[in-house]
Amino acid sequence: VLDRMKRNKAAALEAVGIKAVGLIVRNMERGYGKPIRQTGDLMRDVGSEVADENTVKVGNTLKYSLFVHEGTRKMRGRAYIRDALLNGFDALKKAAENELNKGF
Repeated sequence: VLDRMKRNKAAALEAVGIKAVGLIVRNMERGYGKPIRQTGDLMRDVGSEVADENTVKVGNTLKYSLFVHEGTRKMRGRAYIRDALLNGFDALKKAAENELNKGF
C-alpha cells in the first residue's frame, strides 16, 4: 500500500505539472483579449518539473518572461502564470486526485 501511495503521489505531481502547463498556455492564448505572442517562443517555453517529493515547478526559462508577467515601466504586466493557476485550481486539484486515487 505504501509503495502504491508513493507511486501515485509521484504521478499526481507529474499530472499537476502537465495540467498547469496546459492552463498557462491556454491563458496566454485566450486570457487577455489577444494572445501573448509575437514569435510563440514564450508559449513553447512553458514547462514543468517535479522539484522534490512535494513540489512542482512551473514557468518559463526565457529571461524576458518576467517582464511580460510582471510588466515594466513601458508595458503593463500580464500575470499569465498566476492567473492561470488561480483560475484553474479546481482542474489542478482534480488532476492530482485522479492520480492519487488510482488502485484504491
